[in-house]
Amino acid sequence: MQFKLDKKWLYSGSAFLITMLVTFFVAFYSYQMQVSYGKRMFESLAERQTEILKEFLDNDLDQIGTGANFFYSVDSNQWSQFPTFANEVIAASDTLITLQWMQKVEKHQIPQFIEQVRQQHPDFRLYTVPKDQPITYGYMMPNDEPVFVARDIYPDNAINQKVLGFYDARVRFQLILDNMRIQHKVSVSDKVRLLQDGHERSTKKDGILVYHPVFDRNNGQELIGVVIGVIRTSQYFNGLMTRTAAKTQLEVRVVDLGFDAEDDPILFESKNWSQSQGHEINTQIDLPNRSWSLSFRLTEDITANDELILIAITFGGVVIAGLLSYIVFMQVRAQAHLESLLEERTEELRFLVQHDTVTGLYNRRAFNDFIAQAIDAAEPFSLIGFDIDNFKQINDSFGHPGGDQMLAHVANTVTRYLQAGDRLIRLGGDEFCIISSVANTQQLEQYLHRIREGVCNSYISLNQQEVACTLSIGAAIRNGEDAEQLMQLADAQLYASKKAGRNRVTIAQ
Repeated sequence: MQFKLDKKWLYSGSAFLITMLVTFFVAFYSYQMQVSYGKRMFESLAERQTEILKEFLDNDLDQIGTGANFFYSVDSNQWSQFPTFANEVIAASDTLITLQWMQKVEKHQIPQFIEQVRQQHPDFRLYTVPKDQPITYGYMMPNDEPVFVARDIYPDNAINQKVLGFYDARVRFQLILDNMRIQHKVSVSDKVRLLQDGHERSTKKDGILVYHPVFDRNNGQELIGVVIGVIRTSQYFNGLMTRTAAKTQLEVRVVDLGFDAEDDPILFESKNWSQSQGHEINTQIDLPNRSWSLSFRLTEDITANDELILIAITFGGVVIAGLLSYIVFMQVRAQAHLESLLEERTEELRFLVQHDTVTGLYNRRAFNDFIAQAIDAAEPFSLIGFDIDNFKQINDSFGHPGGDQMLAHVANTVTRYLQAGDRLIRLGGDEFCIISSVANTQQLEQYLHRIREGVCNSYISLNQQEVACTLSIGAAIRNGEDAEQLMQLADAQLYASKKAGRNRVTIAQ
């Protein structure tokens, strides 16, 4: 009897041990699968977020570039219109907080320059902030060198007005100017303490400056000014953390590898970076004159939610071994579903990168790709630029929702008149362009007049009022120009249409 009792305990114990071994094996396998899957997803996430951050940076560089094109494309007597133009540029970016115009002023021109500016800004004073020194007023450059003075700034508010009159006398700015004179390219600074935040050394460095050179239209080698875009970098990195660490124990660090960043290279470091350990992925973003190194660190092999799933698998195995296969099946299916949802979200982000949310048209990022493809194809085409006449009045009368409705109305109306294969793009604000295969001047003129008349004769109801708008259109047929030259040529025709009274078509001859 005792033998039978011992045998019963032996069988039950053996069954329990076998079940526990099976449970342990399944739980261990599930854990390894979670770790492997989590690392793959983490690597994909790091690469994807690096690409998105690069897209945001490129978009801001493009927006600042349009500010430089403004000063290059118009006569100096029209530079006073900069705030109107800058308003649209600032509105197109969540991170670009300020655009400022740094005009080149020779030493002998300073008294006249100050007198002229004070007509608009009575308290205007010339000043600089030497390295590790307090603010200094007046001119202090060696060898009677010219200065680049903050002449205009947008938005023109009490905080930004602190910047008016500032010129940079430091050696690094002179090196930036020399580089732009030689390379004719945009230059990006290391992280800086924004003048808008104060001059104290204790003030957090929370920005970068993007310098975009403006050369004389008649003498392409003479640098006449610099458009500076002020970007608050915390906007980039807060968004990066929100996108990447919302459901993951993730730490991020961004390091500037560029010139003059050696003393303080860390652009951003998440709260627990120095105390954390884990699987790490390094990526890199290349900017025009520097690189950023991004490090993503996964601090936990699996999430708290995944830990609960493994406990449930183990408990289920103790209760009944037969449930193990079902639990694993549900686990794999849940992972596949998560991956499917993630892919759908990625597709949505890809769409947003190249499309405008108000009109559904392609955006400036897509335009850069299309114009490059059209030039590489080596076939004749035309670039058409247009904007809505007196669009500010529409915004003032009907509010920004009314303005958005008018933008969508114009986009839909112009689309109906497009020829097959032509691409309509919203560049920003009320600025649109068309890349068209029509390369005959007469045919192009007829084509654009049809579009102009179609919009002019089309009405939209805003606040129970029937409202129409007109377009000023400028176009250029490519004849060997590169993308920038062709855009400048089309812009010049657009300004010619506006100058001639608006609601007109002007084609470069």
